[in-house]
Amino acid sequence: MFKITADVKENDQALQAMQAALKELDSLQVLVGIPEDESMRKDGEISNAVLLYIHSNGSPANNLPARPVIEPALEDNKERIGTIMGAATKAAMAGDSAGMKAQLEKAGMAGQNAAKDWFTNPSNGFAPLQPSTAKQKERKGADVERPLIDTSDLRNSITYVVRDRE
Repeated sequence: MFKITADVKENDQALQAMQAALKELDSLQVLVGIPEDESMRKDGEISNAVLLYIHSNGSPANNLPARPVIEPALEDNKERIGTIMGAATKAAMAGDSAGMKAQLEKAGMAGQNAAKDWFTNPSNGFAPLQPSTAKQKERKGADVERPLIDTSDLRNSITYVVRDRE
């Protein structure tokens, strides 16, 4: 029988840097969406966060079909975002806290862009506009071919944050 051992000193700087970076990685989260406190619309009637929630889940009472944005966009881009998150883990394993944070920011930006692009992505499967809605949008000069886009305020309010895990 052979016994293989490794002599790793607990005070080794590289090991300490790796442990610190992994601990920091575990304490952070990347969120993509619309922060409620920053989402008021120009008309002030309803926030973009609430509006996206309603559109994502639909409203049978208002004859609105569900047109989800964030979750399907992230799912559609999970390989790309996952590769970036893997790079964040590799940076943490190398003890590179700054590199890890940069990769988390990159993953957040990729998620943000995926969600914004989902509004016009042919894969989104959005139900077509009702004829009455198309006529209303046309009167306002909005794009009648694209549900959820009139002024682009809703789409442009989607962002990301890297923050401490709650």
